[in-house]
Amino acid sequence: MKRIHASAGYVLFAGDLAAFLLFTYYGKRAHGLPADAPGILETAAPFLLGWLAAALLLRLYSPKAYERPGRLILITVAAWTVAAPLGLIIRALWLGTPITLMFAAVAYGIMLVFLLGWRIPFGIVHALIRRRTAPR
Repeated sequence: MKRIHASAGYVLFAGDLAAFLLFTYYGKRAHGLPADAPGILETAAPFLLGWLAAALLLRLYSPKAYERPGRLILITVAAWTVAAPLGLIIRALWLGTPITLMFAAVAYGIMLVFLLGWRIPFGIVHALIRRRTAPR
């Protein structure tokens, strides 16, 4: 059972990283900007830093955080609610540009969809695997 939990945390981290990179790719394409790897990484970095800070604060990758799908949803929303403003502040300082309310709202909403869009199925599958492998 511990091995399932350990690997689940790594899967969650990898999936979250993919979600941030896909979100950034989609945003660049939607705005007609080049979507090359360095540009995607540079654009995603402030939000990833905010996400990692929230992950540490809320223990986002600990087994307790994802043992039940409902808890996974709540902690994901809480983490992104902490991480999004941090990412926006880091981005504003990095680029020397102000934070616009419209960008903040769109980034918050769309990235939350990207995160929940893959984390909810993960939580359901993880719960099913835990049930099947639990000692009887």
